[in-house]
This record gives sequence, C-alpha cells and structure tokens, in this order.
Amino acid sequence: MRYKDYYSPNSLKEAEQLLKELDGPVTLLAGGTDIMVYAREDDRYQDHHIINIYGLPELQGIELKDDCIRIGAGVTHSEIEQSPIIQKYATVLADGCRTVGSLQIRNHATLAGNICNASPAADSLAPLAVLDAKVEVLRDGEMVLMPLYDVIVKPYRTSLSDRDLVTAVIVRRLPEDEITCFYKLGRRKALAISRMTITYVAHKADDGTVDDFNITAGAIFPRPMTFPDINEKLLGKKPDETILEDVARALGNKIPEITGIRKSTAYKQPVCSNLAARILKEKLLEV
Repeated sequence: MRYKDYYSPNSLKEAEQLLKELDGPVTLLAGGTDIMVYAREDDRYQDHHIINIYGLPELQGIELKDDCIRIGAGVTHSEIEQSPIIQKYATVLADGCRTVGSLQIRNHATLAGNICNASPAADSLAPLAVLDAKVEVLRDGEMVLMPLYDVIVKPYRTSLSDRDLVTAVIVRRLPEDEITCFYKLGRRKALAISRMTITYVAHKADDGTVDDFNITAGAIFPRPMTFPDINEKLLGKKPDETILEDVARALGNKIPEITGIRKSTAYKQPVCSNLAARILKEKLLEV
C-alpha cells in the first residue's frame, strides 16, 4: 500500500487533533478489509495521510442505553455475533454479522467499516436498517447523530467527509420476544457475496396482532431502506397467508419501482416476493 504518511494515535482525542492539523486527503484505517483490497488495485491512497484508528478504546464496547444499544465503531463482526446483548436484544444483527466473509474477516472487520464502505451487498446493512440504526459521527469537534439512510447515499458513496470519524452505531433495543429473521441468498452457503437478503423484525401483542414490524431486502437497493407503506399492511392485524403474501409481493414490487427495470429484474422480483412470503409464514403464522 502506497501512502504519504502513516499515523497511529493512542486515543480518540489524538485522532481528532490529527484530522484538524493534517493538510490534504485523509484515510481512516480500521479493520482495513476493504481498504487493503482497494490499495492492491491501484495507488489511490498514495497522496493520503493514513490514520490507524483500529483498537482505540473509545471506539470499543457494546452497551445498553435505555431503549437502544450503542455499538462502538471499532467493534468487529465477530464481537457483535458473540455479544450476549446483541443476541438478546438485536438478534437479527448478530445473524447478519455471522454471514460476513470468513472467520478471519469477521475477526478484524468493523461494523462502521461496513457502513463507510457502503457496499449494497454488505450483510450488516439490512439488519441495521430494520433496527432504525443511527450513526454517531465526530464532525468538527461535535458529535452528530445521523440516520443510516442519510449516511449512505448510493453504492460505495456516503455523505461523510474524510474528516468525519464514525464513533458508534446506535440501534433500537428489541423486546426479548421479538420475532426476527435474516435470510441470505448467495451462490454458495459460505464465503459468498449476497445476491439478496430478506430481513425483518416483528412483534405480536397478547391478542395476536402485530404491533411492531419492519422489513427490507438487502443487496438490491442502492442504499439501506425500509418501507412504512409495506409495514402498514401488517401492523395492527393478525397475520394470515393472504396478508403475508401481500406484504411479500409489495416488497418485490419495490425493486422495479426503485431500481428501474433491468435484465435481472425478471429474476429478482419474483425471488424476492417468494422468499419473503416463505420466511414470513415460517415465523408469523400460528401453528
């Protein structure tokens, strides 16, 4: 990897000071699992100051905060997958992180790195979307909280500048009896880039009606998004086959609506609807 200078601060404060003082482009290096791949392709970083923020203590830890969970930007996919807090209150995120790359990648790659790289096929992004994720960013000396949708603007592009430092990701804390599902469709069962993911969270009230529901598809849309109009089809109702098939069909219909008609649409749209219908029925229909 070719670069102009390399810095390894010992604290977030030191990193912040470097961002203020350095002239020219800056690249923040955390897990590096994407940056090192790009560096092998060309010399795009040869004029950049590299600031290694991996392992900074202020970017570590997973904490319960009232009705939400705060995940440090430096937390790895393996740490998320194995976290008792995530497994208990945000299971769908643990399930998504479990499918990322190989064990070696999951041990080093960070959740914030997935966000900043902004690949549509990143397995963590759909779970983050249904968990109403917000991104905590250190910007010009102040902490700013931004919805995930406003951070990722299109494939491989974010609204962040090279002086913005992601410090944490905030997701909502789900009830212990929340029903969650993350389903990944790839060319093989392991070490596969997602062709499509279907992700949802749902909760049933005592009378069997659904009082919380959020569904999305990953690796399809230009950025992570959820659909209130689809969620409304199920909220306040007792699930049955007709309603769930309507929800699934509506999700599939979002593909041409948002991405336009492409060669892959004839495949992706029915697959999305059929997969969504199947996994919704598996968990939401009464036995």
